Formats: sequence, structure tokens, C-alpha cells
Amino acid sequence: MPIDKYHLNLAGEYRVCAELLKRELFATVTYGNKKGADIYAIGSNRRAAVIEVKASNSNRFVTSFYQKYKGLDLPHPDFWVLYSLRSDPDGLAERFFVLAHEELALIQAERNCPNESVTYEQVAERCAKGVDNVVIRNVETHEDCWDKITDYCHAGG
Repeated sequence: MPIDKYHLNLAGEYRVCAELLKRELFATVTYGNKKGADIYAIGSNRRAAVIEVKASNSNRFVTSFYQKYKGLDLPHPDFWVLYSLRSDPDGLAERFFVLAHEELALIQAERNCPNESVTYEQVAERCAKGVDNVVIRNVETHEDCWDKITDYCHAGG
């Protein structure tokens, strides 16, 4: 039986927090419908990372990237974690794809404007009315790259 979108998204946020806690970061889910981040992760030196989580039980993650982050100067998450929860013969299979905001910007730009040399702002302008998404094959090289977040949060400590 598939998990509804609300519970899938919450499961993703809590699972990402659990993975970060196992890596000795304090991680907490933020609540509310006007929140600016899904998770804050904090290292031992109190450096915090803002994390956006997108959960999916299909091959596709809806990011709404360029619709929400129209310019490089606008506030944005430090990292994105794409959480895949799929049924398999043994039950449920989980996968995590960890990307810096800049990494996802490049991947999303290539998906939106393949083989074109365009600026961040040009991609945002072209895609203003769409709904950005990526598929697993676009991000699979970032699977389980938790060190991006742990290194960031422990830097300077």
C-alpha cells in the first residue's frame, strides 16, 4: 500500500534527521506551513546547515527549484536531500541523495535547458511557469554523500 504524500514527506524529514544524528550532528525538523527550511543540522562548533528534503515513492523528485529560488542572491538551503522510498520484494527500499544547493542548481539547469550555456537567471526566467523536477539518474552520483553536510557543519570547529 503506497504512503500518502503528507506522511511520505514527514517520513523523509524524520529519516534524514535520523541519518544526520547517527553522524553526530544535532538535527531537527522545523514545523509550520511558513517555514523556511525542513531541517536544521548543527555541528559541535554550532555551525548550522539549512536542509531541504524532497521525498518520493517514484523515480521523480519535484524540486520547484527555479520557481522558488529565482536568483543566486535569494535565501536558499545549503543542502538538499532527496529521499526515495520504494516498495521492493523484501519490503521497502530507501535511498538518499545529498546535494549542495549549487550542485542541484546545475543539475536542474541541465535538465531544463539541455546542452545550453545559460546563466542561473536565464534558467529561472525560462522556467518560471513550470514545475522543476529531477529523476534518480540525474542525481545518483550523489547517493549517500552525507560527508557534504557533516564536513560543512564541523568546519572551523
